[in-house]
Amino acid sequence: MSEAKNNELGEPIDHPSIYRALLIAFLIWSAHFALSYAGVLVFPDDGVARIIAISAGLIAIAALVVQVRRLPAPRSPLALGALGLGAAGVIFGTFPAIVG
Repeated sequence: MSEAKNNELGEPIDHPSIYRALLIAFLIWSAHFALSYAGVLVFPDDGVARIIAISAGLIAIAALVVQVRRLPAPRSPLALGALGLGAAGVIFGTFPAIVG
């Protein structure tokens, strides 16, 4: 490895833990969306859809927190950013069920 490569800022994306964090973050986000949307389709204008959305949101946030804790010690900003984006998507996806 050259000295120029060692002095670059940031972390290369060729680590499996970063790929795994990216994949899991967006899988959790999409699974939450699919469950929430399915709840609204199956139980339209019903409180059961809200319970499904809120429960799926809590489970998704818990799964994202577990994933953050499983990251190796020097945590990658890219992996943390993906997990944070997934958490924001879950929170903003659950928010209409709480308010509406």
